[in-house]
Amino acid sequence: MDHLVKGYYHCDNCDSIFESSSSAVSQLSCPYCGHIMAGSYTAPPETDFEADSALSDIDDGGVSNDIAHDQNHDFNRSSGAEQVVREDPAVAQKKREAHHMKLISISWIVFVVLVVTVVIYFNSSSDRFTGNTTSSQLDSGKQIDAERQELKLSLPKCMTVVKRFLNAETASAKAQFVYDGVRLSREMEDYYAGQADLRPSLLQVRPIVYHALHIAGSQAIGTVCQTDTGERFEAIFILDDGEWKIEWKSFVRYSERDWALFKTGADGDEADFRLYMRVMDVREDLAAGDVLVQFYKPDIFRGHMFDGYASEVIRVPAYSGQGKLLRALIERSAAAEDEDLVGMQISEFDPKQLYRVRVRMQLGLNAKQQPEVNLVRLIANHWYDPAIVKKNSLAEELK
Repeated sequence: MDHLVKGYYHCDNCDSIFESSSSAVSQLSCPYCGHIMAGSYTAPPETDFEADSALSDIDDGGVSNDIAHDQNHDFNRSSGAEQVVREDPAVAQKKREAHHMKLISISWIVFVVLVVTVVIYFNSSSDRFTGNTTSSQLDSGKQIDAERQELKLSLPKCMTVVKRFLNAETASAKAQFVYDGVRLSREMEDYYAGQADLRPSLLQVRPIVYHALHIAGSQAIGTVCQTDTGERFEAIFILDDGEWKIEWKSFVRYSERDWALFKTGADGDEADFRLYMRVMDVREDLAAGDVLVQFYKPDIFRGHMFDGYASEVIRVPAYSGQGKLLRALIERSAAAEDEDLVGMQISEFDPKQLYRVRVRMQLGLNAKQQPEVNLVRLIANHWYDPAIVKKNSLAEELK
């Protein structure tokens, strides 16, 4: 069969074209429909490859030819692009370098923007915080300045009040310058009835020390005043319905009985006193089991330290209730930083190591049947009126 020439035949029945070696037409049948061939069709002279490709294209209904065309077109484009790169490598390198530099520039710009944003944010936060702090400080400073200004404006009124009080000749006349004077009028009558000497008229009283006090529910000023005769004294002023009044009990160191005459009373007499208290040899006394104390009567003016006489030495058991209060008072006073419980500065009137106390004392007889003064209890560690300074119990204050 090698000598036979291949040819193409056409089927008249199904219109198919097929390839076969040359032979009698009567011996041929269509491989598709089985029809006996009546004639032949010879393809145009082409190479085997071209004929096979044409036949394959026809068999695939023209689809293969289109796909091949597209693939050839894509291949040609790709080959062309690769050919350009290969032909100019310097241009491609420059493009890569430019792209790299572009990425670096963008990254740097983004970094700078982030840094600037963070700095602005924290600066604005710091400014807000600083602004708030500054505003708070300004408000506090303004409030302090306003209080100082109000204090200075009030002082002349206070000095007028105390001058008129001292110049008034009767208890009732003095009461109008006293805080809660109606309540205190009876005690004032009794107190001034025992004052034989009248003070000279004062022309001038001026403050040499003054500051605001912290008395609950009240607006108060603490002062140290000096008269035109050179005497100095303390005075506490409380604002009462727009007028400044004297806190009288602390001003005169008021006591229920005359301290100098108390010892002339009957056995068993008791009374409340505002006194100085001196604690003697505390450590040695505590070690021995007792605390030794002595009491003195203060004067209203600085002419002399004590009025009347000092009490005898009183022995207080260290671990009794009053002994514990004594120790607590000493510790509290040591940490007070020269101020009492309402903020009054401890003045030059107070001798060193002496404490202001309000105490209840009792008169008794010793083994020799002689009168002696004994401590009943410590009531308070100040001289203020308990109706004004509500904390009047030493046990409550020193808890």
